[in-house]
Amino acid sequence: MHHLDLMNFGPHGMIVGEINEDTKKLNLEFIEIDEKEFIEQEKNISEILDFEELIEKINAEDYDENKYYKIILTGNKKFEINTSELLKHVVHQNIVKIKDDTKIEVDLKSISNQNNLKGLFIKNLLEELENNPEQKSQIEKAIEIGIDIFKS
Repeated sequence: MHHLDLMNFGPHGMIVGEINEDTKKLNLEFIEIDEKEFIEQEKNISEILDFEELIEKINAEDYDENKYYKIILTGNKKFEINTSELLKHVVHQNIVKIKDDTKIEVDLKSISNQNNLKGLFIKNLLEELENNPEQKSQIEKAIEIGIDIFKS
């Protein structure tokens, strides 16, 4: 499932939606935020080692129940982050959105010089990034997924 923050309605509320990849249906929910403040909170995850630890850290924090939160993940990540999956495991109901603004923590240049499939994959994507800088976020996501797959 993909989690969407479709539209903010200022002090009145917001529409949050999920797209179910299996059924291709869009589920929308209006969240009233008249009496609650909407807070964007950055969380640096550079020291977090895996997805389970990230879930634990978010769940262990205290959040004001009279506020809604958008968590923005920053820093260097050592693992793939699926924000929809992460949101499902968060126990705090007032966290309505999680955004991944992290970067992968690897030396891509040294990997691209390896004489193996992983090296060739990274080399090709780095060339693609050089030739198509406007597609930076998509190419970085492909690199992240590829590195995660090659770790297995």
